[in-house]
Amino acid sequence: MKLAIVNQPLANRGDEAAHKAFVRELAKAFPESSIDVIFLGIKDTALIDSIRVDAVNVRCRNIRRWRLWGRTQKYTFLLHMLPLSLLHPSLRKFRKVLKSYDAVICAPGGICMGGFMSWDHIWELETARRLGKPVFYWGRSIGPFTDEDYAHSVFKKESLSLLSYFSFLSLRDDVSVRIAQELGAHPVPVVDSAFLETPDAVIPEAVRTQLGERYVVFVPNALTWHYRYRDVPQERIDRFHLDVMELLSEKYPGHTIVMLPQTYRSVINDYGYFRRLSERAAGKPIVVIDEDQSSDVQQKIIAGARMVIGERYHSVVFAINNRTPFVSLSYEHKMTGLLEKLGLTERSVDVQGIFADESGEACRHALEQVRSLLEQDVFVPPQLDPRAFVREGFDKLCRSIEELVQGKAG
Repeated sequence: MKLAIVNQPLANRGDEAAHKAFVRELAKAFPESSIDVIFLGIKDTALIDSIRVDAVNVRCRNIRRWRLWGRTQKYTFLLHMLPLSLLHPSLRKFRKVLKSYDAVICAPGGICMGGFMSWDHIWELETARRLGKPVFYWGRSIGPFTDEDYAHSVFKKESLSLLSYFSFLSLRDDVSVRIAQELGAHPVPVVDSAFLETPDAVIPEAVRTQLGERYVVFVPNALTWHYRYRDVPQERIDRFHLDVMELLSEKYPGHTIVMLPQTYRSVINDYGYFRRLSERAAGKPIVVIDEDQSSDVQQKIIAGARMVIGERYHSVVFAINNRTPFVSLSYEHKMTGLLEKLGLTERSVDVQGIFADESGEACRHALEQVRSLLEQDVFVPPQLDPRAFVREGFDKLCRSIEELVQGKAG
């Protein structure tokens, strides 16, 4: 059996962790199958190297990308002339490659089908559908969908059509599950794929020296790259983050504040942002770990922390996965939905609307919530075991792949 994995996000340590855990388990579940992770035009091949796993039946394929491929995908959707997209050599090659596989799996990742409106995401899935391939949509978040303009309406319509086509649909947070159910879909609830394993990496000695004997972890998010925060002044967000760092210093004297970049080799530059924040917090024992440390190393660092404050989804996933006390600065529904599923909403501070308040009162209230949660600095076990829950969903996926592909062969 030949399995293709498409739509794998890159340049993010959280997506890297989810990918590695998922693909390692998939390779073990289907040892006689060939599993190819297919990319479309990744110029920085080091990004692909960073997500490779040590499995003999897994390889990565990178299709050369020519100019205007993204616009071709988008505008052929908008003009309802999708077959014309195949006039583009890169997209035609992608279709030709995909044709040889028995089934297509959409890799775990973020909200490409929803707020970020990734036309490439739905184009790859629609191509698989038009080839008659069974498509398995694994462990993502979706939504929100709107009809605010023509492009949003087209994207929503195409997304709903795909949701109804998938042979298997699983979503990783309760908010996404509710969105899908309201649209008439029947998703299998799961949690993030990173919970499929707890890697035991070795922290490089140079990094261990930076950490010191006692440390806490803070993973803020610049946020203005996100479609919901583009109109928010960056200074307002930065001031909030500096105030959070002040709270950490007060609560944990003698501890290093460790900042772990989630993005790497990306235009969304966590490392640069963290450096700027640390320079403004002069005098505090702050260490910004270089962005080249793998997701496995990041999880090991978090495992040894006294506390994690995370404004990145996977910083919270890593804390839960390693039983480390945490506070979630929840900027998006994938974070609130995860904590709702696990029964950990009391560890969340919802920051989704606070930066729109020009008076600063909403930010001050959020900071008081953070201060209160820091007083409860013990790990609170989730009411639902995330490892067992995601494993149950993964087993359902594997059974679905076996049944559909074998039935097609028969």
